[in-house]
Amino acid sequence: MIEAHTLNVVRITPQGTDAVLLSLKPNAAEIGTFGFQPGQYLTLEGGPQDTPQWRCYSITNGPRNDGGIDVLVRRVPGGLVSNWVCDTLRAGDSIRAMPPAGRFLLREPQHLVQLFAGGSGIAPIVSLARQALERSQARVTLFYANRNRATVMLLDALNELLAHYANRFNVQYWFDEETGLPDAETFRPMLAAHGDAYICGPEPFMQAIVAAAKGFGVPETRIHLESFAANDEQGDSTDSDKQATLEVTIAGATHEVIVTGNETLLAAMLKAGLPVPYACRVGECASCMCRLVEGNVERLENEVLDEDDEDDGWILACRSRARTEKIVIRFP
Repeated sequence: MIEAHTLNVVRITPQGTDAVLLSLKPNAAEIGTFGFQPGQYLTLEGGPQDTPQWRCYSITNGPRNDGGIDVLVRRVPGGLVSNWVCDTLRAGDSIRAMPPAGRFLLREPQHLVQLFAGGSGIAPIVSLARQALERSQARVTLFYANRNRATVMLLDALNELLAHYANRFNVQYWFDEETGLPDAETFRPMLAAHGDAYICGPEPFMQAIVAAAKGFGVPETRIHLESFAANDEQGDSTDSDKQATLEVTIAGATHEVIVTGNETLLAAMLKAGLPVPYACRVGECASCMCRLVEGNVERLENEVLDEDDEDDGWILACRSRARTEKIVIRFP
């Protein structure tokens, strides 16, 4: 079972007008636990003391000997964790974190690497850019969209890469307030069928690039997305008339919600407005881990629980579907 650890907050650096770069460091004995690959993320616990939540934030730096890890945190309107990090957390504090996870990794760095970032989606993208430039002779292109010039994040990191790899690294900045929203034609000059496309940003931004890439002949196998708004309701249209009652205990309070069709337990609880802990939604971070007290569920593929965990009654709410008329679960 994946366990949370404590990281030390070394530094907090403002990024643009509404984000910070959170520099963290594990204790010396846990540096190995927090080894990571470029493109991965950390799952951090934060927010008000009485309602802590887990959220995923992408790692922006490359591996360092001291085990230091930088993550980009951008404010989300009403966001419990992002606003807490930006307003309350200070250097010298500590924060709980799950070990690095994620599969948004550079596949073939020797190929043309085409990167597309929208807003805070630059976090894993700059990490992939650095890896491709340092480990190969491939050309790397980056399309980076923001609302305006003031909201640009990780500019120092990008300028450093441009200074070192000016002959192989090209960056095109895009500002919605100056030129409107980008469309398929905007992306045409930066897409090539023989390269890999890596995309991270708001869902409409990513889907527009996917559509453009496919239209311009980029094979689907060469299009890679990173999204923390994963579809945890996959398969909802199947058995839409089927319903189950979910009884869930969170922070000592018991609630009852209806699970419809093949939606996950997490999807049902979020739809009902419950304060359920969650982050990645794809079975990689363990933040929605809970105990199955009664009933049976279908366990979807995940990267967290092993057979012993499942034998002990642990499930992931984001990767579990009801298979009996009543399900009872309890969060620790």
